[in-house]
Amino acid sequence: MGSRRIRTYRDLIVWQKAHSLAKQVIMICRDFPNDDEARVIKRQLIRSATSIPANIAEGYGGSRSGKAYQNYLIIARRSVSETDYWIFLACDLEYIEREKCHQLEDGCKEITMILSSIISKLGRRTTEN
Repeated sequence: MGSRRIRTYRDLIVWQKAHSLAKQVIMICRDFPNDDEARVIKRQLIRSATSIPANIAEGYGGSRSGKAYQNYLIIARRSVSETDYWIFLACDLEYIEREKCHQLEDGCKEITMILSSIISKLGRRTTEN
C-alpha cells in the first residue's frame, strides 16, 4: 500500500478527525436546553471545537514547516483541551449522553496525540536546521 499524497489540509488525517469532531459537536449541541447557561456552554463548545480544524487548515495554508506551522498546531492543541473541558462540563450537566461523552473525549485524546506528535517532529526539524 503506497503512501497517499497530501495536496491540501483536507488530506491530513488529523484535520479529518478534527473536522469530524467539530461536526459531531455541532450536531449534539442542537439538542442542548434552551436556557441561558446552556446557550453559553453551547457557544463556547462550538467555538472551541471548530477552532481545531480551522487552525490546522490555516497553519497548513502557510508555511508547512518550521515555527509558524508549529504555532498553529499548538493553538489547535490548546483548542482541543478547551473543547475537552466544555464536553466534560456539558456531560456533567447531562446535556450530552454518557456514551456520546466518552466518544467525544476519546476523539479529543486521539487528536491531541496526533497533534503532539506532529508538533514534536516539527520542533526537531527546526532545531536541526
